[in-house]
Amino acid sequence: METYICTAAQARNADHLAIEKYHIPSLVLMEHAAMEILNILRAQGLSSKNRIVILCGPGNNGGDGIALARLLLKEGIVASVWLPEENKMSHDEKVQWDILKQLDHQRLENVENLQNADWIIDALFGNGLCRPITGFYKDLIEKVNASKARILSVDVPSGIDATTGKVLGCAIQADITVSLGSIKTGLLLNQGKTHGGRVYGADIGIPSKIQSQYQSGILINESLARHLLPKRDDHSHKGTFGKALMIGGSGSMHGAITMALQACYQSGIGTLTCMIPESIHEIIGQKIEFAMNLMAPETNGYFDPKSALILDEVKENYDILSLGNGMGRQESTKALVKSALCSSACVLLDADACWGLQEQKTLLERKAPVILTPHLKEMTYLCDKEVSDILEDPFSVVSDFCRRYPSCTLVLKSDVTLIGHQQALFVLNQPNSRLAKGGSGDILCGIITGLYGQNRNALEAGALGVYIHAQCANIEKDPASILPQDLIQQIPDVFKSLRTNH
Repeated sequence: METYICTAAQARNADHLAIEKYHIPSLVLMEHAAMEILNILRAQGLSSKNRIVILCGPGNNGGDGIALARLLLKEGIVASVWLPEENKMSHDEKVQWDILKQLDHQRLENVENLQNADWIIDALFGNGLCRPITGFYKDLIEKVNASKARILSVDVPSGIDATTGKVLGCAIQADITVSLGSIKTGLLLNQGKTHGGRVYGADIGIPSKIQSQYQSGILINESLARHLLPKRDDHSHKGTFGKALMIGGSGSMHGAITMALQACYQSGIGTLTCMIPESIHEIIGQKIEFAMNLMAPETNGYFDPKSALILDEVKENYDILSLGNGMGRQESTKALVKSALCSSACVLLDADACWGLQEQKTLLERKAPVILTPHLKEMTYLCDKEVSDILEDPFSVVSDFCRRYPSCTLVLKSDVTLIGHQQALFVLNQPNSRLAKGGSGDILCGIITGLYGQNRNALEAGALGVYIHAQCANIEKDPASILPQDLIQQIPDVFKSLRTNH
């Protein structure tokens, strides 16, 4: 089942449609929410000895917390529940409290001492919060954050704007957030990324038909990755899995193209050729035995502008051309980018090739597919925005770019990576400092190139590529000590894992 990513407004619209058109009572959604939260607590080692405090605000988020308290009773756990005055409760929250009172459950009269709690459940404010928190609730949130308890937030940490991720006055610093129905964009942006802790999406019973109508993106997870994995028919040949030409390298940066080539071949490409400056021919030949070499003229260790003429002669022989890895920022880079984009092949532009595109973006107005894999700084060359502007709302930046250039698939690399094409958007939320090293992007370029050769689908290659790349970093080695080769060596194991029961 797909996990959708929504703004606060999209989530409210989905809830409203489920209740009004599909006649799913709000109390049923609350019950599902409480059951999902309980399941996550169990997975965290919930024990009857745990002391749990549930803080309920004046709305349906608080109703979720009260429903959880009732379910905990069945586990033999009497949670301490703090509630607002009954005249401030929402209708459904009041219903939940009336049920709990019939079970002789007592409310917590004050919240002066939270130090003895093992768990604090933050059900104060949901995705409807739109003004800064002050006064009593500000003091309460500060007490929660100062406690030694583990904190689970319901839907979003109270005080975080569910759409923008910005702190509204003050905010809960959660260890876990259970986002209901969909992952809220605010958990992936700005301060929301650090305040949410580990984020879980919870299915509360809203039909996927509704969620798909009100969503900003789809979360990439193992289930989706398995679905996107290209099949390998035994009755096939090397041409079936694509012909790639990877263009890159220079006298001072031959390692970048080497890593990209290795990752591409490990990712299933049928045949692979590398176009490199002639002076690094012997170096690449010693490192790479499985790729054919196409030597190009050079100047001072970099491609000569005349290299574009070489590319003009061969570019139509390949299914995908990738450019950028270790090329440097030269006039020749611009010429090679132009030559590649004036072909009928899919073109992947990475690293220095994104720089080489910035003054000739009209070349993106082509029919054949283009894959762009910039990090945040490289994205500034493509959209004329500052890094801070991109970080403020990357969802809009990617969506606007993909509408402007409908043949492009954009992979915006960051701790949260966005992959967009036309109206579609995939999101990878697996931040990992192991990938914050030189060479990581070259490996991703190679993986995506290899995948495109097999599936001929730029969006699927990009989405699956970033997932595989992230999984390669999940190895038992200190993050500071990871080498690019460690990632490349993991590629076969990740493919094998995804293909099992595929």
